Amino acid sequence: MDDEPIVSSASSVKTPSLVKGTGQIMVVDDETGILFSTRELLEYCGYKVSAFMNGQQAFDEFKKNPNALDLVITDMTMPKMTGDILAEEILKIRPDLPIILCTGYSDRISEERAREMGIRKFVQKPLDSSDLTVLIRDILKETLCD
Repeated sequence: MDDEPIVSSASSVKTPSLVKGTGQIMVVDDETGILFSTRELLEYCGYKVSAFMNGQQAFDEFKKNPNALDLVITDMTMPKMTGDILAEEILKIRPDLPIILCTGYSDRISEERAREMGIRKFVQKPLDSSDLTVLIRDILKETLCD
């Protein structure tokens, strides 16, 4: 038997770097696991997060104080109000509000159509945690510079 010390390979595994930030983000997704894990991730990164299970509920809350949000992240396919309709309604009130639209597969909307609507970013699910935090930071930094 070898008397070599056991070296953990954990130190050689690259852990994703999560970009921290500040601001108020609304997350909308009808999948409970995604909704709560995204909220937890973003809160860990320093954001204040309001989470909603459907677009109608999110829009009703948005209308109460449209200027409170810095960013909206919404799923595309949801009951009551889809993500594209939610984005459209929000952008009628606040055309400057950055929106990230997430989808697995949708024949209803394309990246080009989302851009035409004013949606800032169209992303495919699943989205890696570190990629999401970088995307949020870049969008918020871009928004502040406008």
